[in-house]
Amino acid sequence: MKKHVFFIASIIMLSCTVAIAQQEVIIGFSFADNTNTEFTADEGLSGNLGYDVRAENNAGDVRDLVYEEGASNYAASATGWDDGANEKFWSIKFKADGYQSFKISSKQYSDANGPKEFKIQYKIGNSGTWTDVAGNTVTLATDWTTGVITELSLPAELDNPGTTSIYVRWLMTSNVSVDNNTVTAQGVSRIDDIMIYASPIPVPDVIIGFDFSDNTDVEFNANQGLEANLGYDIRAENQAAQSTRPLSYTDGASNYAATATGWDNGADDKFWSIKFKADGYHDFKVSSKQYSDANGPQDFKLQTRKSGEDWIEVDNGAISVAADWTTGVVEELALPADINYPGTTSVYIRWIMTSNDNTSGGTVTEAGESKIDDIMVTGFNNTGVETALVVNSVAMYPNPCNGVLNISTIEEIEFVEIYNLQGARVARYQIGQNETSISTASMNAGMYIVRVYFNNDKKPVSNRIVVE
Repeated sequence: MKKHVFFIASIIMLSCTVAIAQQEVIIGFSFADNTNTEFTADEGLSGNLGYDVRAENNAGDVRDLVYEEGASNYAASATGWDDGANEKFWSIKFKADGYQSFKISSKQYSDANGPKEFKIQYKIGNSGTWTDVAGNTVTLATDWTTGVITELSLPAELDNPGTTSIYVRWLMTSNVSVDNNTVTAQGVSRIDDIMIYASPIPVPDVIIGFDFSDNTDVEFNANQGLEANLGYDIRAENQAAQSTRPLSYTDGASNYAATATGWDNGADDKFWSIKFKADGYHDFKVSSKQYSDANGPQDFKLQTRKSGEDWIEVDNGAISVAADWTTGVVEELALPADINYPGTTSVYIRWIMTSNDNTSGGTVTEAGESKIDDIMVTGFNNTGVETALVVNSVAMYPNPCNGVLNISTIEEIEFVEIYNLQGARVARYQIGQNETSISTASMNAGMYIVRVYFNNDKKPVSNRIVVE
């Protein structure tokens, strides 16, 4: 394992720098290598390094590029800009799943006979519509200081584009040349130092989670989340009697589910409940799945409170349950802002019955079953940097990955879990050593959260990966 220590230390230093800088280079073209005949990106996310810059026409024709003197080293250069108003343009494309707040920088130059006036546009996907960027006009001259765009913000519409490509172009808006005549076929336009920046969308921490995969856990404790919450259980409670009912394991949405009977006459009285602590966290979201048999309760709603306070309603928290695992699903439902920053006070969530109707149109009976599964509460840390910094004790590579994800750490890994961005767990692996290789061949392309748990009870580490 010693061979990985230096690599991990390097990851630590690199990631700390990124955490401070906040924005990352998504794709960049400095054209420093004039032997690169494909004019591909030389900076940015690894998945974007194969994308090129082009001199195009609306009809899809691409003109030849050459290297000429640039703003610093070289620049991509093209001729054939005559009669190009609203027709001819420079273009790039890139992907940026999980990123937001895009900005663009570039430098342009034209000789005396080259085009003077451009504007910047974008589109989402190859079949999208080109749309102007606000503040997008660019005026060129025979220098590298006039036609400069510096961190121009792109619209929020582009945030978190998934695996869809984003296209950006610099479109001629007139046939006026730099010398204020008409652009000629021999007129030269060059482009250099193209940079697209963006910020990674913050990944929430799992505060507490129950997937009930271990049916030997007689206490029905959480098996995901912050270490301090792993001893908290789920309960089927009666408010009036201030009592709890026994739980059992039955078939769940994936593995097992917590199951209880005794829901008769339970409207506004009987409920599922959990509690957790989350000092310094905010913007909580809850996900869950519920099931009731033909005699079990159909109608629930979500409520929450801090310890010692009254229950408050969760907006859009009404839940209709059926004898399946697809009807009574809650996906990342936001908890009220009142719950933010709870300090050391416990937070409670409950799924309380709102009627005595069962799922078959009758009345809930004592033998009617209600099940609950895949409960997850997420939240963001107050500092906004904790997750980014703890990631640094684990090296995950390559990222993006295509087929295999390697994980190395100086600690012994107990198990690894992978979640999609909707908070659903898609895989779990027992490890028992310091490094492992995980196949991603069966996973859909996109962004996932990898969560690494350690044998020494150290807080788990989360990192974002992209599967191509």
